[in-house]
Amino acid sequence: MNTIALLFSQALLFPQQHDIFLEVVGTPEDKPWAFFAPHENERVVNQHVAKQILKHGGVFVVLRQNGERHIQLNIEGQIFEIDPNRIFTDLGRRATLAKQNPNLAKGSKLYDKALARTEKLANFILDSMGAKQATSWIAIHNNTNGYDNDGHNGRGTISINRYEKKLATGANYLIKVNNSGVDEDDLFFITKPEDYVAMSDANWNVVLQNPAVANDPSEDDGSLSVLAEKHGKRYVNVEAERADNGFGVDHLEVQKKMVDLTFNLLMKPKAKQPK
Repeated sequence: MNTIALLFSQALLFPQQHDIFLEVVGTPEDKPWAFFAPHENERVVNQHVAKQILKHGGVFVVLRQNGERHIQLNIEGQIFEIDPNRIFTDLGRRATLAKQNPNLAKGSKLYDKALARTEKLANFILDSMGAKQATSWIAIHNNTNGYDNDGHNGRGTISINRYEKKLATGANYLIKVNNSGVDEDDLFFITKPEDYVAMSDANWNVVLQNPAVANDPSEDDGSLSVLAEKHGKRYVNVEAERADNGFGVDHLEVQKKMVDLTFNLLMKPKAKQPK
């Protein structure tokens, strides 16, 4: 299971389906930041995050079920999949149910029950993070080497090179991209311009989300970054490459440095505003 900091963590069972649970390190009342790992197969740096939470405070929430990327909902004996990073808005919940379960008829009793359970899971996660009180939400993600159709047999959708191309061709969900020249798969995806400056100055790949996604239904994918924008939260996605069936490698040491930089920025005193 690759559990984290067992002596210092607790398991919170999802009341509506007990094979889904959260592994929680720390407490949301301790510090104004909350870390969350939505995909159980993306766990390269989880141990390090847990250690840093125990050292610096805050909370780290890991969603668990069966070790896979997607969560399986058991509704009346039938299984429906959802992407757990696409469940934090109503539009996102409906979209992930439709994408992952094309045979699930909208408006059916099963659909309504699956939609309701997906919303309850999202709220369960947010409540366990102390998301309302936390001013900073930090997501922990990993991606595979390269990206789809990159001409180098890459996989997936995450790459600073891909984000550069998206920005150049008019994508509306991002407004700035800093390509520092380090590995394309290691990057920060963020919501605050001041973090963009600090991370770019530290020679990291950085993507700044467009705040307009908060009010643009066409850009609402249900991700935690969109919800953060809707609520004015500081959001940081710490993203790095992982190994996948012999493809790519775990960038553990790199992602540790990224996590450490994130903690440094979280703990940095805010500059006093001039009177």
